[in-house]
Amino acid sequence: MGIINFVTAVCFVVLTAEVLYVLISLIVKNRANRIAFLRSFKKGKCAIIYFSAIPLFCIGQMYAGADFFAAFFKAVSEIINLVVLKYSTSAVQALFDANLFYKITIYYCFILVGINALLFTFSLVGQRLWELRQTIKYKNGSKDKLFIFGNNTNSISIYNSDHVRSKVIIDKISDKDRYSLYTKKLSFVSCDSFKNSVSQIFKIVEKGKRQYTVIVNTDNDETNLAICRSFISEIEKADKEKIFKQLRIYVFGDPRFKAIYEDAMESAYGCLHYINKYQMIAMDFIEHYPFTKFMDERHIDYSTTLVRNDVDINVCMIGFGKTNRQIFLTSVANNQFLYKINSEIALKKVKYHIFDKNPAENNKNLNHSYYRFRDECSDIDPDDYLPLPSSPAEENFYQLDINDTKFYRHISQIVSAKPKDINFVIIGFGSDLENIDMAQKLVEKRQEWGLDNLVIFVKVRTWHKEQTLLEQDGCYFIANEQDCVYDIEAITGDNIFHMAQMRNEIYDLEYKITHENLLTVDSTIFAENKINANKNWYLRKTQLERESSLYCCLSLKSKLNLMGLDYCPESISDLPGLTEKEYLDIYSEGDSIDTSTYALTVEGKKIVNYTLDFIPSKRTNLAIQEHQRWNSFMLSKGMIPATINEILTEKSVQNGKTRFTNGKNYKIRRHGNLTTFEGLVKFRKLVAERDHTDELEKDVIKYDYQLMDDAYWLLKNCGYKIVKLH
Repeated sequence: MGIINFVTAVCFVVLTAEVLYVLISLIVKNRANRIAFLRSFKKGKCAIIYFSAIPLFCIGQMYAGADFFAAFFKAVSEIINLVVLKYSTSAVQALFDANLFYKITIYYCFILVGINALLFTFSLVGQRLWELRQTIKYKNGSKDKLFIFGNNTNSISIYNSDHVRSKVIIDKISDKDRYSLYTKKLSFVSCDSFKNSVSQIFKIVEKGKRQYTVIVNTDNDETNLAICRSFISEIEKADKEKIFKQLRIYVFGDPRFKAIYEDAMESAYGCLHYINKYQMIAMDFIEHYPFTKFMDERHIDYSTTLVRNDVDINVCMIGFGKTNRQIFLTSVANNQFLYKINSEIALKKVKYHIFDKNPAENNKNLNHSYYRFRDECSDIDPDDYLPLPSSPAEENFYQLDINDTKFYRHISQIVSAKPKDINFVIIGFGSDLENIDMAQKLVEKRQEWGLDNLVIFVKVRTWHKEQTLLEQDGCYFIANEQDCVYDIEAITGDNIFHMAQMRNEIYDLEYKITHENLLTVDSTIFAENKINANKNWYLRKTQLERESSLYCCLSLKSKLNLMGLDYCPESISDLPGLTEKEYLDIYSEGDSIDTSTYALTVEGKKIVNYTLDFIPSKRTNLAIQEHQRWNSFMLSKGMIPATINEILTEKSVQNGKTRFTNGKNYKIRRHGNLTTFEGLVKFRKLVAERDHTDELEKDVIKYDYQLMDDAYWLLKNCGYKIVKLH
């Protein structure tokens, strides 16, 4: 009996070790690996249980009188039955009755065999139950909801970035993808038809009272547009006011098809918004790295906000694909600088040097947008127009491969011209590693050329460990898509977006005050204006007008930098923030802001009284810079100036009333205010004479003052504080 107890004890220990192994594995593994571990039981992960049963059945047979070989083969036969859960002790009944320890071990083995089978079964059933629970939550949950069309890496990044809403991925999901999503605990709905899914979403929206956000990101523009058309079809049948209040749809699309997406937006009652990921990357770049961030008193006269006369700003762009092309357009629309020459304020143009192996200046999108002003207004009669605005920048194109022997010579000639210049290189010609490799070479060249005025930006889509050393060498990494594109806050509206909407409210309020001759502004008027302004933001404003407000607020950091100031989150405690008085003392020195006429503060916003006395000052310089920035933004979008005749005579029907357009027509991309700062003075005189009214009512210059007049209020309400730069 001693050998029997020994074999039984060894088997008991082996079985117990297997139990401990499984328990520890289930505890330490993450969800995906834990589920995979359970599914692997079927593939023999717990075969040790069956191997342990062989000696147990063998010694039971031998105890009953069988020889070793007969007992062994009979034991194997019994194990085959055990695999298919056929439990039987008849072949070892004698030892089973005679030895309690053996009996316990046999039952122990049987239990583990059953658990092994059940765990695999439960993992499959558990998946189905989890999917059912997620579907119920998707249809009936009490939280705000996020619906993401498209099962791909970027959609999953968006899903994981949202920690507030009840969320679901919608796509035609294969069994393999179904398992993958389940292991990652990503809620999903598999559909045969996106159109049916859209109908289902509308049933949820119509019954619910929550906010519903839809992201369309299938990686296929035709599919994206088909989903958009399905939404538009449902919107046309629905209660539009309810849908507008509760539903926002954001669709990703290739910029090549921007016009098609924007056309769809016009039919969606303000619910549909086009997302250009390259524009998001460019705006994130400008927000974090305006050129003024790298300039100091050598380059800027902080007392006037003007760039010093002997300073040039050079930008070398290596590669001119979709990302760098959009960075160029966004930079042109924001990085605008002024300087004084012969007592006159003029534009200090940034010089862009664009390197690409292809003829990069030949591009249908640039021809449609940025180069329209140059091409259509180069030979016009200036007497037909208000003073024409200056072109936004200076571009120099080099059709030159990075492998060309002249490449570094050209770069060095640009960045080494003058010690007081400020130079930037934006690398975006290839893969992440190719861009990083080029950055490493330019860091060496910067040392070789003895430069301390060369800032290097590197486009990388994801983080790479090779970045660490380059960051220590003063390189800045941009275009990380997971942070600045595929993040729910970046899509649905970050602080810049919130500021732009606040700015839009104030713009509408100032317009209302002037055109309705309001003598008082109370909280009721302010609240009504806010509701109407936010509704008009989506329903009446064009995409271009919304982007104009976004770019306006995007320029806040640059404008503050020109005064030696900056802004940062209020949570940063080691940087003392300025009080409102301290800010205004710096900003409006010698040109105080008149808030006495209305003597009212609504939601912390002082109502400003604007006159026609725009005196020379730092405040006025920033207003001129803002108008130049707005000009540059409009020109970069393909807008051109209206003629004087169009300003004075063109009319359109607005809200059932026929009104003068003042030359503004977004359909054909034309605007009457695309002129110099002095041209705006002539503009107000012309339209005031036409309408037989005073010039104050027709003045538009005040809008160029508003951003910085309201800067403290805007930033404070968005969780920021103004600090000194140095």
